[in-house]
Amino acid sequence: MFTQGLSQFIRKTNYSDLPEGVVKAAKLAILDFIGVGMAGSQEPSGKIICEMVKENRSIPEATVIGGRYKASCSLAALANGTSGHVLDYDDCLDFPNVGLGHPTTGILPAALAVSEKLHTAGRDLITAYCLGIEAYAKTGLLIKESFQANKGWEWTGVLGIMGATAAVSKLLKLDEYQTMMGFGIATSLSSGLIRNFGTMAGHLHAGNAARNAVESGFLARRGFTACDGIIEVPSGFYNTYTGNSNPVPQEAIQENLQALGNPWNIIEPGLMFKAFPCAHISHFGVDAALQLRQKHSIDWRQIAEIEFRIPPIIQRAISYREPRTGVEGKFSPGYCLCRALVNGRIKISDFTDNNVKDPTTKQLMSKIKWVVMEQKPLVGPFGFQEVILKLNDGNIYSCRVDHPRGEPQNPLTNEEFETKYRDCALHAHYDEETASQIKKLIMNLENIEDVSQLTSLISK
Repeated sequence: MFTQGLSQFIRKTNYSDLPEGVVKAAKLAILDFIGVGMAGSQEPSGKIICEMVKENRSIPEATVIGGRYKASCSLAALANGTSGHVLDYDDCLDFPNVGLGHPTTGILPAALAVSEKLHTAGRDLITAYCLGIEAYAKTGLLIKESFQANKGWEWTGVLGIMGATAAVSKLLKLDEYQTMMGFGIATSLSSGLIRNFGTMAGHLHAGNAARNAVESGFLARRGFTACDGIIEVPSGFYNTYTGNSNPVPQEAIQENLQALGNPWNIIEPGLMFKAFPCAHISHFGVDAALQLRQKHSIDWRQIAEIEFRIPPIIQRAISYREPRTGVEGKFSPGYCLCRALVNGRIKISDFTDNNVKDPTTKQLMSKIKWVVMEQKPLVGPFGFQEVILKLNDGNIYSCRVDHPRGEPQNPLTNEEFETKYRDCALHAHYDEETASQIKKLIMNLENIEDVSQLTSLISK
């Protein structure tokens, strides 16, 4: 049984079982999330969720990032997960031909809140987080047939609660049976619709996963019950989310169980730490625009036509050819491409409701000619995209992007990663000294005896 095997792996795996590279990757992911969560808390939907949580006046157990107050574990997880997903600047986990969404923004807020409440050591938080990534990834791979089928549900919310429940179960030291119950409870609380991409409700997918995972873990610890093989049983998780009424293939169960921790998916295929605060599908055009500007000194005023070549899977994902809000702009590859061509960069402020209506950018967007290309097999989860610029003087320049900046095949430099974190902290009004102290603690997290040392700095 997959559910039982996964629960056994979570129960028996400890910090000493984590390779050095896994620990290093985990700390980078935690730092990236904290920065992105800080910045997201200052955006409209981040502010709304933080205000709502504060008004509940719940038991002060865990820090609300950017809000600088404490709330109950589950509500802090809700706020932090939502804020972490607001900017669409949070990490991604993608396999060839399979995109599994954003793992950390559901897993870490749950694990961090529980760790603060329990005063656990940093090494235990790292372990729980890494186990969460494994549960998220291997459960996702078990239902990977859904990726191309366009079922309407979204990975971050549906898989996020599975990964976060794994992390919470480890921190609560649940036994094998309790962990299985936690997964059973979690599946009835899993949700997230693709159609809400480009809206505030889309941000809620991660926060909802984090909150519900906290509640699933604590309910399981108290003896709350559920189906004990929920992932693979008839009418369970697999059947529901794949739409396939047949039993889970035994070879798929065994393959994914044997692959738990071998490899650790946090390093293979590895996380994408985003270079730009927009949806992954929009990164290709931004990257192409920046390369073309740098290589050919492109003046956007001289562009007569833009041929934007995309795979069918991206065509299906584009709902916002003419975005009306900043949030819609993040899911508009055309807007992101043209904004980068005009300004030579993409930053957080490009996605306000006012800036997305910038007449200069809209004028350039009117010159886009969309071309859909069949690509089999896909390069990465979304194939490649190509931008061809036709200038008024007759010159034609093109750029194909297989792996935009931030993907594991084209990672950020240390300087770029540092700049991203600093910019996010500054956006949330954290002073330089506090931001530096937070980073130092995270980079030394395995040696911290109480996670509240970190969260007390985040709450300053």
